[in-house]
Amino acid sequence: MPPLPAELLSEIQARARSTPVISLFLDFDGILAPISHDPAAPRLDVAMAATLKTLSAQDALVTTIISGRAVKDLYARIRLERLIYAGNHGLEVFGRQLCFVEPVASGRRQMLERLCEELALELRPLPGAIVECKELTASVHYRGAPATRHLEVQQTVYTAAAPYAAVFRINPGRQVMDILPRTSWYKGAAVKWINSHLGGKEVLTIYLGDDSSDEDAFNVLSDAVTIKVGAAATCARYRLSGPGAMHELLSWLAHSVVPSRACFC
Repeated sequence: MPPLPAELLSEIQARARSTPVISLFLDFDGILAPISHDPAAPRLDVAMAATLKTLSAQDALVTTIISGRAVKDLYARIRLERLIYAGNHGLEVFGRQLCFVEPVASGRRQMLERLCEELALELRPLPGAIVECKELTASVHYRGAPATRHLEVQQTVYTAAAPYAAVFRINPGRQVMDILPRTSWYKGAAVKWINSHLGGKEVLTIYLGDDSSDEDAFNVLSDAVTIKVGAAATCARYRLSGPGAMHELLSWLAHSVVPSRACFC
């Protein structure tokens, strides 16, 4: 494994010396757990669970899991009380005395459920396509579908969602199509909201993501340490080769940087 970028480590060390709070944001799928054909399958392995527990125990660091998954799904897979869980691409936030649900998305639950029912019906002839309704957002997964049918899945989703285009948008990802409410709230907005509720202290934000939806955050967090995991094009300031390098960075952060920081209260 190539060494971690020296410039990245130097910046974190230098800025951490003068910043009271480190606010760490981590995606779940592809960052903390491997991506699977079955969206219900991913789980933390033993090593990652231990590292995340060490991070969550640090008083000077606030760790947020920010994901397309619903908050209740994230919590069921991690079950650490000292974390913040930002689910549905940041549309809902829970943990460390924070509780938020974006009102526009909340008001469109029934409409989204109806769209998901229509999508499930239209996609029934296509094996391996899974419609996942997550109350505030939805995802159509097609990793399990034959590669020869992927374009057909995409076209079916766009066609079925067209009548809802005024209220929902489609964000294509890696063999998944996310259906999101049209609102001014997104992952970057959620990061700023969470940071604003951390006791009014200056914050060093570190954000790791591997998905196209993480680009929303990378774009607006101009003062953050933004890190893309993987080879896809990005506007993040740094890049790590894959999950192994990302885990190495988290271990370094937990054992070498955070323990020397002042307490976050």
